[in-house]
Amino acid sequence: MKIWIAALAAVLIQPLVLIARLAPEYLASPQPLDGTWFMLNAVLIVATPVVLILGMPTFLILRKMSKDSWLSMASAGFILGALPIAVFWPSELKGYSAAQNWHGKHVSTYIDGIPTSYAWLTYGEEVFFMAIHGLIGALVFYTVVRRIELASGSIKHNHQINKSK
Repeated sequence: MKIWIAALAAVLIQPLVLIARLAPEYLASPQPLDGTWFMLNAVLIVATPVVLILGMPTFLILRKMSKDSWLSMASAGFILGALPIAVFWPSELKGYSAAQNWHGKHVSTYIDGIPTSYAWLTYGEEVFFMAIHGLIGALVFYTVVRRIELASGSIKHNHQINKSK
């Protein structure tokens, strides 16, 4: 049961991570950011299978190997968060041209089907941001699991162990 509660917490933290990520843009923008509610729902839709299909089995494997720790969970979350988007790197799209706003500057991301350096920079940023989502989700997951275990007495708090020595 504790793993399901932790998984739910890891999913539900994702809209807050997105809000924190978008806050500087939102506050700096003279217009409202259209599609914010859609993005908040989309992050839940994406986070749910990632947590269930990638995160929970990874935690169970780490736990079985006695390697579940803050560092291993953070590392796994960082990697697993980036993984779903990392496979969609910019590729050549014959005849396609596109541009976008990149940190306040209008830039071309594709010119006649060839990704520009801005396409790769945007890709790198997105992979990094998704990795941060995974990192925070994994840390929330592990925090909830540890708190439930502490509350149920299945693990002892460090200073309780030290007192008994």
